[in-house]
Amino acid sequence: MGMELTWLGQGGFLIRCGGAAICLDPYLSDSCERSGGHTRIAPPPLDPGGIDADVFVFTHDHMDHLDEGTLRKIDLCAHLFAAPASCREHLRRLGVPQERLLRFDRGESFGIVDAELHAVFADHTEDSIGLVVRAGGRTIYFTGDTLFSPRLAKEAAPFSPDILVTCINGRWGNMGAEEAADVARALDVKVAIPTHYGMFAENTADPMDFVRAFDAARCRLLQMYEPVEIEVRQN
Repeated sequence: MGMELTWLGQGGFLIRCGGAAICLDPYLSDSCERSGGHTRIAPPPLDPGGIDADVFVFTHDHMDHLDEGTLRKIDLCAHLFAAPASCREHLRRLGVPQERLLRFDRGESFGIVDAELHAVFADHTEDSIGLVVRAGGRTIYFTGDTLFSPRLAKEAAPFSPDILVTCINGRWGNMGAEEAADVARALDVKVAIPTHYGMFAENTADPMDFVRAFDAARCRLLQMYEPVEIEVRQN
């Protein structure tokens, strides 16, 4: 059984697996361009109001991951939101009811429909997280934004991820393609997907650098907003 991923740009994904729909770090506005001068080079964003998700997960409190422009178009009283402490405080200020907030700090887990979600270490902000999702006999690991650290593979390894989704942009607190390939090799994943490029002119990368650094046969490049079933080959 595969997992369906829709890349929303940057580190954002809509994940459909095991009957669950999980929206991770959606950046679907031009907030960064208006506030920080980052030139958006990605296609026009989807309508956030059209996202049907059982839970929204945020890995850290940066504008291109927890985006007020996106959240203003989502019914904050009709969804669940899971995030580490800094993000939960931000979400409260935006009007998310306390009963809709799930504590999701490093080392914590919860279930949604028939999927398991686990928060793991990421070296980016004080309480940033990576995300592991297990459903339908498959496991996918999203590094989130992070510098390289041996802890990434060490903490993800017990989950035996089949699929890795990793940042590769190599600046502004993120590892580059070679380091991301080291994580993929350490975990011996069956499918590796580079991300966190192609959104801003000032902060992008060539995904082929990751393909060359890891293993072309196990790499998958995604197009923004196109749902893709990620198949995992049986050994």
